[in-house]
Amino acid sequence: MKSAAGRTVFIIDDDRGMRQAIQDLVESVGLRAESFATGEEFLTRNRAGDPSCLVLDVRLPQMSGLDFQRRLAETGVQIPIIFITAHGDIPMSVKALKSVPWNS
Repeated sequence: MKSAAGRTVFIIDDDRGMRQAIQDLVESVGLRAESFATGEEFLTRNRAGDPSCLVLDVRLPQMSGLDFQRRLAETGVQIPIIFITAHGDIPMSVKALKSVPWNS
């Protein structure tokens, strides 16, 4: 198994319990995890080009996860995103996939 050093799973979810549960799960397999309540908090973090991915809640209070994905793309941030939600549907999934700039 390759070392997970330098690799981080970023978690954005407004539910503190969910953030902590996902962070605990990620860390239980030896990966680093950092969690944030909002997309704005995530944007202030210096990611320094480390290999990473983002676990992103679709339903966030100020800016939805889909809107945040679009903002990342507009600013040139390319990071694999795993969307999570308790309220998903097929049209939402299709919108998320079509919004990936390198998936066009």
